[in-house]
Amino acid sequence: MKNNITENPKVILIGSVNSSRRTLEKLIEHQLDVVAVLGLHPEAAKNVSGYVDLRNLAESNDIPFQYFTKVNEPEIVEFVQSKNPDLVFVVGLSQMIREELLSIPKHGLIGYHPTRLPQGRGRGAIAWIILGKVQGAASFFKMDEGMDSGSIWSQVNYDVDEDDDATSVVNQILKAIDKALDKVLPDLKNGIFNTTPQDESQATYLGKRNPEDGLIDWNQPATEIHRLIRATTKPLPGAYSYLGTQKLIIWKASVSEIKNHLGVVGRIVIADENGVHIQTGEGLLKIENTEEIATEDLKVGQTLGINFEKEYFKLADRITKIENQLNHGK
Repeated sequence: MKNNITENPKVILIGSVNSSRRTLEKLIEHQLDVVAVLGLHPEAAKNVSGYVDLRNLAESNDIPFQYFTKVNEPEIVEFVQSKNPDLVFVVGLSQMIREELLSIPKHGLIGYHPTRLPQGRGRGAIAWIILGKVQGAASFFKMDEGMDSGSIWSQVNYDVDEDDDATSVVNQILKAIDKALDKVLPDLKNGIFNTTPQDESQATYLGKRNPEDGLIDWNQPATEIHRLIRATTKPLPGAYSYLGTQKLIIWKASVSEIKNHLGVVGRIVIADENGVHIQTGEGLLKIENTEEIATEDLKVGQTLGINFEKEYFKLADRITKIENQLNHGK
């Protein structure tokens, strides 16, 4: 779709994470007329992976700034209306934009998604990309009322290999954002805003991922557990297991090169200067960076994971003892 819009359009950016900041940096670099920035308030960012406070960047460039908690609140809508924007960039925001806000900018809203749309619409994209379920790309599109379904404005692929994790993929995403915006921002400043409709027949959707999806199944091969750890490491919540009732978060690991050891699945078979190696359903996994339990506190013979049968009988025994104590006290 070819669109001629206002030259050097007035733009607003709304966002909350690294991709939001990189987009704002590019808008400033290309000397777009950024009339306001809206950033998620730090108090509302507890569960936002990769949160970035945009206030300092905006104010250091003399751009009016406004915090928000819920982007569709009346005072936020009024603030956006007061700036009379031609375009609004919504980048790195999990909240859905409602019609009242969608209708304000003269030429619409520009959204962003880290997959090659129309494939991979939805949330939790970084983990799904590392898990090998969808192609990564910096995709900018004209927003409509659907989920990541608007016409594509600019799109640049990036690849993920077996050594990449969530942290390195975020860095690749930022580089792809640079390339995608460098392609179109000069034209946008001159009033050229061309988009291409997505092919709905090729659309796929990603299901939401929750922190509990990082629970490790030690019966899986070491390669798959390693992939899960890479897919959920910082800035995401992390892959985890349990030692007894104590949670163990694993931020970094590798598939062990040791082939001459065999143990019970989930059990630590080596814990020395060569590292901590755990038996999986296929091969050993070497864990390298942990939280809640330090690697030096992990010992040979300890078993990770929850043994539900064992825990059931422990709980039943505890209940029996409590009941006996209560009966004796009568």
